[in-house]
Amino acid sequence: MRFVSFILALLLCASFSAAREYVNLLFSGDSSGLDRFCGVKDRHSNSMNTGGNAFGKPCASGLEKARVRILNPQKDDSQKWKFSLVRPFLIIDGIYLSTDGSRTLSELQDEVERFGIVDPLIELGYTPVLVQFSQSVRRSLQENSKYFALILQYMNSNVWFGFDNKQRDGFVVLGVSQGGILGRYGAYLYDVARNKMTDAPIRLYASLDSPHQGAILPLSLFYTIDFWAIDGGSGSAEAFRDLINGPGASGLLLYERMCKNKDCSDYSYEVNASPNRFLFGEYRKAAEYKGFPSVLISQGQLKGTIPAHADTFFVLNRHAQKYGSPFGRAESRLYSYVDGKTPITMNRKYEYLKGVKEKSRTAGAFYDFIQGSTYPFSETMYQSLRDGMIKAMPDDMYYGFVSFSTGWDEDSLIQKNSTFIPTTSAMDMKCSGINSITEPCAFYQNHSGFPFTNPGTKSSANAVYAVDATHPRYKESISGRHIELPSSKNLKSDSAIISGLQVDMWRVLCELANYDYDSAGQEFRNENLAWYFKPGTDCMDQTKMPKFLKKGGYVQKKYFAFGRYDYNADATESDKSVIFDVPAGWHKVAAFDNGEDLPEGTVVEFDITVNSAKGSWMKAELFLQKTRSGIGQLQLQEVAVPVDGKKHHVYWKLPANEGVLKNYHWIRLVLNSDGGNVTVSSPVLTKTVENTDKQYKTLGSEIYPNKVYNFYPWTSSASVNTYFKTPDYGAELKFKTIGSGVYLDLGDEWSLDGYDKLLFYYWPGSCQRTGVYFDSFASGMQYLDRTSTIENGFVVKEIALSDILDTRLSHNHRKIASRLIFRSGKIDEVCLVYRILAK
Repeated sequence: MRFVSFILALLLCASFSAAREYVNLLFSGDSSGLDRFCGVKDRHSNSMNTGGNAFGKPCASGLEKARVRILNPQKDDSQKWKFSLVRPFLIIDGIYLSTDGSRTLSELQDEVERFGIVDPLIELGYTPVLVQFSQSVRRSLQENSKYFALILQYMNSNVWFGFDNKQRDGFVVLGVSQGGILGRYGAYLYDVARNKMTDAPIRLYASLDSPHQGAILPLSLFYTIDFWAIDGGSGSAEAFRDLINGPGASGLLLYERMCKNKDCSDYSYEVNASPNRFLFGEYRKAAEYKGFPSVLISQGQLKGTIPAHADTFFVLNRHAQKYGSPFGRAESRLYSYVDGKTPITMNRKYEYLKGVKEKSRTAGAFYDFIQGSTYPFSETMYQSLRDGMIKAMPDDMYYGFVSFSTGWDEDSLIQKNSTFIPTTSAMDMKCSGINSITEPCAFYQNHSGFPFTNPGTKSSANAVYAVDATHPRYKESISGRHIELPSSKNLKSDSAIISGLQVDMWRVLCELANYDYDSAGQEFRNENLAWYFKPGTDCMDQTKMPKFLKKGGYVQKKYFAFGRYDYNADATESDKSVIFDVPAGWHKVAAFDNGEDLPEGTVVEFDITVNSAKGSWMKAELFLQKTRSGIGQLQLQEVAVPVDGKKHHVYWKLPANEGVLKNYHWIRLVLNSDGGNVTVSSPVLTKTVENTDKQYKTLGSEIYPNKVYNFYPWTSSASVNTYFKTPDYGAELKFKTIGSGVYLDLGDEWSLDGYDKLLFYYWPGSCQRTGVYFDSFASGMQYLDRTSTIENGFVVKEIALSDILDTRLSHNHRKIASRLIFRSGKIDEVCLVYRILAK
């Protein structure tokens, strides 16, 4: 009787598809060196392609060992494959434990899209990179881990694509389920071998519900599978048995088959955490490694109790008989008893003329319901056996010309879920300095007082999280399913799953932001994080979660209804990319109409490429205007655009204070350079509307002279030189026309919150009609020659910051500025500036 059909996928396949540009890379060879790698570049394809569009040595068809998909790659025409890596965020797929075929990159992409991971990463300036191993079951954990280390080496340095800012950006690695094991050990191998002076570092390692101390299948399930594979004659059961015995699967399982005699006819499944096993031996080197920060997320509860459950998983008993005499019977009973005396499984098969085969097993199933994430193992087994029994003994069963009566004596699924990844395993928790999985604390540790954000000796990681009392899924009677999709194939969503995933991803990204912050430079290495995160944030505090994460990672973008380009008369808002030549100097190059008030706190974004430049620099500025002509103009901080021929993403965060942008509909893009050919693409307004505060450094009191800050002409009718009048020297600002401008560039946005006024020192007889103001606050301009005093031979003008600095534009009305403007009110004005102090 062949009535078992196993389909058990730990990460279910999906049909959802996202229309994103991507590049596929295939890797083959072995784990001994990069020279055996092959790479295949494939854009806009729904399937892997090993021919036609291949570069380098192609992989033999179907023999790739690893697949990589780079989502939204940054175009870079200087590279052979026309793209470069920017802040790669690697997501490693979990195990695919199924006998129904292979898993694809498209299926992985479908799932991470539905998890809501991709949009937040792109919004934060990361490049999602999907990693998948073709043999996650039949290849050992150690072999695939070594292969992942080689993939990191390949991405760090190769001849096909670039990674320009690798030492600053580094890699972020997130492993899902088994992927967390491969990612942790592989990142460790890469990091200990890399050149610390030149190679990309691991900025953060994180895992999502990964079995760092082993995974659990119900103990009775092992014996049931064995029975139907060996005694029951089921080919599909035998195939699945071979699958879970594969190195990649068996290496994760806490239970191991132990032979009690030479031919192993008598055996048992027992907990084996011996250091002779990779997960509990060699892998601990990576677990205890402190070369990069690690964050571990468990999707299991931490209540300190074993969840309520039934002792019986299911009972199945189907018969076929004639005239009341049994012709055949199939019976299976799955239990979960912990006393070690009551049978945990009973299986029986009877076929006419072939006799009875039956076995029962007795053991203590202590781990079946240890606190942790769950999986419907018993439901899957129940359904497979039930379908097989019906197939073997259908309702209209005939043997030759003889019909038989068939039916169920018992048919009940009582407990469908059991523990899969114990919480203590996913947190890599320790008790008294040793791995906790075999200790009582694994069963009884609760969240109360647990130091999640700084576990110290209680975990190998820098931070660990579980479904604690602050988690939205904590009140559920039993933990949710391991790596559960938040929506079905018809896109019907489950709010509980979505909210749980949002918290899990918030904790990873919050920790990433904390570690990304450079305390010495007082800035985030990834400047995009500054709008959403504060350094040192308590990642247990969900009130700090950015709003776009609360929306399931959805970031609303609006494309402008009207757009015109000053140096390309034919280009309009319908053009995704516009090329033009811009002259030297400061020029308005594009105008866009939002059609309504610009929303406070949103972001205006462009991609700018300087295809060819007449000089070595270019800067971009953004004006906010009430009309196209520029009434009520607000000028935002200028942004440097590298002139290297590569596409660069530039953006401006709009003021977030309520009402500040009333009647402002228009934006103006301005470029200042020595001239050149430019491509402007993808103008968009991104509605994230966060209320988090960017971190600002405090400006020093000595504003000028200062080696860091420099004067620059703002208009062509102005010039800047250095005057020398022994023993003093300073800045000579010359203005030919009324409205001529020069600015002192502070290089960044600075906080002046600790100051109330500025003191300007200048030579008598100069600066007669020179006005000053910060940034775009032209209406607050104050003239230097009015009500001034003399000190040590210099004229001293004291001006209140509140008069020349517009706090409407900064978060919480703070005193934030980036440029000090000097503007002439008369023809042929000269201003000799000696000193500027903040008080």
